[in-house]
Amino acid sequence: MKHTATLKEPANLSQAIAQSTPPDCSIVLVCWNNKAYLEPCLESLYAGKLQHRFEVVVVDNGSTDGSQEMLRTCYPEVLIIQNDRNVGLGKASNQGIEATTGRHVLLLNNDTLVNGPSLDAMVDFLDRCPEVGAVGGKLLNPDGSEQSCYNDFSSLRKEFLVATRLGELFWEGYPGIINDNEMRSVGWIGSACVMIRRAALDQVGLLDESYFIYGDEEDLQYRLRKAGWQIVYLPYATTIHYGGRSMNRWSRRKMVYRGKMLFYRKHYGVMRTAALRSMLGGLSAAKLVIWGGASIVPKMRDRARKEIASNLDVIRLCYRLE
Repeated sequence: MKHTATLKEPANLSQAIAQSTPPDCSIVLVCWNNKAYLEPCLESLYAGKLQHRFEVVVVDNGSTDGSQEMLRTCYPEVLIIQNDRNVGLGKASNQGIEATTGRHVLLLNNDTLVNGPSLDAMVDFLDRCPEVGAVGGKLLNPDGSEQSCYNDFSSLRKEFLVATRLGELFWEGYPGIINDNEMRSVGWIGSACVMIRRAALDQVGLLDESYFIYGDEEDLQYRLRKAGWQIVYLPYATTIHYGGRSMNRWSRRKMVYRGKMLFYRKHYGVMRTAALRSMLGGLSAAKLVIWGGASIVPKMRDRARKEIASNLDVIRLCYRLE
């Protein structure tokens, strides 16, 4: 696999001296045919009037929608790493991290709108609290309503309640937390907008590239917690997140479950991994029966076909990790 980087030359001596000092924050975005969201994301970033020095790197996973041309024309200050294909979120994020020098690294989804005061607050908090390895804030929908912002680490009980959707009887967005206005130490924060201390990454390593997408952020923060770092949720740091723009729900299901199985195999051992596979496979088999019956209803036929194909993918995945 080949990739190329677009390098920026300093315009004068003072700029060269500034560039020799590591920025306070390196912002890493991964793009794959998402120009419609990437452009306003970058616009919000550069219009945000951040008080801290920052650099931006965009890793493009072989987009064909004009993303590269937009970046070169509108944002020449951005470092572009160009892959010739979609290498996955984990690997592309690592490419971006390795190309940066900031004291802290912000992993940012390209379907977000950020604001300078919130990003400044995250940098300030990490600078004040040397025991904290990563911080994240409140995620908002475009209409201002709140999304799930943090989670505890996975358990078999939680995965059962998620897969059956029974967890939604406990609270909206289960098992993620919504509408929390208290700062607190948490399990892990989603990678839509999470800032990580460079020293913590140097200690535990970068994202595990075995995760193509989904699960990599939980894996990294699990390793941070095991190494003694705290993960902190800051409710006053807000980011607008559109969410779910890379793939549809049926394709996403297989990738999410693949990430969960990798996480269990890596951190929870053989027995709990086997239990997770059996549970998810059994639930998917039951859903096949339900959606098979629904397929005879004309209005539900298209949805049923997609659900059947998706659950068959999960069953195959449960027997052999793909």
